[in-house]
Amino acid sequence: MKKICKRLIQTSTWAASSDLAPIDLPREGIITEVKIRANITATLTATGYDDWFRRVIQNIKILGDGGRSYLGMGGTQMSTILSLWHNIIAGAPTLHSNGGGIALANPDVGSTSFTSVFVFHPGNNPKDRFDLSAGIPAMDLSTLQVLLTTTANTVCDTNGTITAATYVYEISEVILTDSEKRAMGQIMTPTGSTLAYTHTATYSDFGYQIDVPTGCFLRSIILRETDDTATFIRRKDDETTALKLWLPKTGEIVLEENIYEAKHSMMSRFDVPGSCGDVGPIGAIASTREGPSDLTAIVPAGFVIIDLREFANPDYGLDLRQFQTGDVKLGLTIGSYSAGDMSTFYWDQLIPTPFKN
Repeated sequence: MKKICKRLIQTSTWAASSDLAPIDLPREGIITEVKIRANITATLTATGYDDWFRRVIQNIKILGDGGRSYLGMGGTQMSTILSLWHNIIAGAPTLHSNGGGIALANPDVGSTSFTSVFVFHPGNNPKDRFDLSAGIPAMDLSTLQVLLTTTANTVCDTNGTITAATYVYEISEVILTDSEKRAMGQIMTPTGSTLAYTHTATYSDFGYQIDVPTGCFLRSIILRETDDTATFIRRKDDETTALKLWLPKTGEIVLEENIYEAKHSMMSRFDVPGSCGDVGPIGAIASTREGPSDLTAIVPAGFVIIDLREFANPDYGLDLRQFQTGDVKLGLTIGSYSAGDMSTFYWDQLIPTPFKN
């Protein structure tokens, strides 16, 4: 067994609101982690947005043979979801201080550079980059690509723009011998998808119901709640106020929680103290400088991970392989509807996949 971490020669060059050229991933072994490092140059003013350093990718997809989706994040500024997801489960920050550009404790106003890192780790242990609890069997595929769609150049700052950026890719992979492949036999592979629901009304008592995707293991549900009534979308908690996951045919309830309880459970489960600088309307950059004290006791606004490994299989969550569409429902209580509110779900799914001979 060989474990390799490599930086790809191919990079992507920023172009606003564009589908960038596909990046071919290596196909020698099992890919256990994909990192995308965004090196951004921007003009920042005194009106930076919350999540400003997370907003730089619209869609993030990893596609294999026949268009099979291993990572299927499509929607609005999906890099914010990937960033917060890994931030919570791994305790890993997104924004890097690079000295001459932006420093974590003192964002500059004016032309500056910053680096954001977005990590897709399909396995159960995000602290092990070679974790084989789940991965992409690239050696059995004829094609495997990362496809990025960028955001507009004004996503960081209402008066400033992104002027240049380069995306760099780093891949962690495990290469097995033939005997090791035969011994393993199969691997759990990620197969995720996105659902974006634009709110249309207020619903009480879990009145808005969504069909949960079936046919796979559902390990977790990642939910971002946003309000688009301001001049930019922002994460807020007064849209979806409670969640219920249940089986309507039997009446069996998996979970029924207030959104605040669900988020507190998330923070406790993943043992994270909080999310830096993540509460309240953002003001001038000078007033939102993030110091060490900001890292404690702040639950991220408008974001929750429902980890279903607690309720079923401790590694893979709910086994929904024998279920049909409509057998599992997610109900939302929507307490404060206004035009532009949206719930974006990422279904974190896994499916066992035999190795090819």
